[in-house]
Amino acid sequence: AIFSAIIFNALIIVALIPLALRGVRYKAVGAGALLRRNLLFFFLPPLYTFTIADPTNVASLVLFTVVAVLVSNLASRVRVQAAIARNRAKTTESLYGFSRKLTSCTGLDDVLWATAFQMASLLSARVVLLLPDAGGHIEVRAGFPPEDTLDPADIAAAKVAFDSGKPAGRGADTLPGAKRLFLPMRTNRGTVGVVGLDSDKPGPLLTPEQRRLFDALSDQAALAVQQVQLIEDLDRAKLNAETDRLRQALLTSISHDLRTPLAAIMGSAGTLLDYEKELDAPTRTELLRSIQDESERLNRFIANLLDMTRLESGAVAPNRAPHDVSEIVASALHRAAKVLVDRRVEVSLAADLPMVDVDPVLLEQVLFNLLDNAAKYALPETTIRVQSWPDGSHRRICLQVLDEGDGIPPEDLQRIFDKFHRAQKGDRVRAGTGLGLAVCRGFIEAMGGSITAANRADRPGAVFTVTLPAANEASALERAA
Repeated sequence: AIFSAIIFNALIIVALIPLALRGVRYKAVGAGALLRRNLLFFFLPPLYTFTIADPTNVASLVLFTVVAVLVSNLASRVRVQAAIARNRAKTTESLYGFSRKLTSCTGLDDVLWATAFQMASLLSARVVLLLPDAGGHIEVRAGFPPEDTLDPADIAAAKVAFDSGKPAGRGADTLPGAKRLFLPMRTNRGTVGVVGLDSDKPGPLLTPEQRRLFDALSDQAALAVQQVQLIEDLDRAKLNAETDRLRQALLTSISHDLRTPLAAIMGSAGTLLDYEKELDAPTRTELLRSIQDESERLNRFIANLLDMTRLESGAVAPNRAPHDVSEIVASALHRAAKVLVDRRVEVSLAADLPMVDVDPVLLEQVLFNLLDNAAKYALPETTIRVQSWPDGSHRRICLQVLDEGDGIPPEDLQRIFDKFHRAQKGDRVRAGTGLGLAVCRGFIEAMGGSITAANRADRPGAVFTVTLPAANEASALERAA
């Protein structure tokens, strides 16, 4: 009988464990008591009574009752701890996903919207994010659901939270009459913003567990905001440095390169005025030609400056249409005749060149700048070659200008098309603004082409290669767009 009671009580304990694990601990204890009553009534002598005749059965019943209660409590505690562990794992997974989402954000607005959505989802609250503007005034930058304005009490609480770095508003010690609770977003550099929380439920907005979750979300968001702001500050610093460099380069060009032709013009004109009667006809003609040449040179400098301004302002709108490359090359060579007077020019254009979809005025200016650049860096009596051919599919054409100068220094190859950049050259090379090649790149890219610079492989010299889409290919691309 004792053995049967032991077995039966053990079975009772085993049966109670699933009930306890399902969170019904008190029902499990009650079910155990009911099962023991049935044991006493049906299995322990005297049968069919609740009388216990054997004292050992009393001891076993008491012992197994205590064990059943302990097992039920332990099983219930295991269930609670398992639930807590699952919640923590879910929270950790959410924080990891939020961290990855912040990593993929490319701008401040993306970071703020991702933060507002994540906080609203995990905290079951309405969220607004406020950041200082350029003047230091707090303003709403994001919210979920979207929120654009706050009432004066909320604005005051948000400002206090930002300035003091402590909570303010609903449920806080400071300005508790506000509709929302405002909590600062802080990093080691200080407060970067404020989070406003609101909910329809009464009582405290956040439980201790939710507050810990909020702190983790806020820390990640604050670091992301700080990182974006640091990148923006760095970009502004780079832009300011580049602006200062370009301003200095422009002043150098104006003070030196533009004054050089002006000095020659003024000198020649002054000589003609002061010594008109003493000068013979060839000398006067030479001085007049010098005035004309330097005036044209000055005009080219100013034209490049104006073209660069148009490119940077986005005012260049190519008037593209199918044109014959050979006609544009011939026009550019005719225009550059004075620049190339002491150089030999060779032209080699493939007979099967397709029409190109370009603005002829812009392409002619590009070719003129390339020819002028070749003339600067190549000695007199050297050859400047212009050649062109289609690619294998006749969808693009290549146009090259080659000279026989010293070539481009390797350290200048990557910067040759930068504004105001001029490759190292000797005293024999004419001065320039450093804008001609930058204008070439801007015009070619505006027409859907590309331009590259390299050194010749067969001999010293530079080669500039322009690639442009054929007219039929460009039309097809426009139709597809």
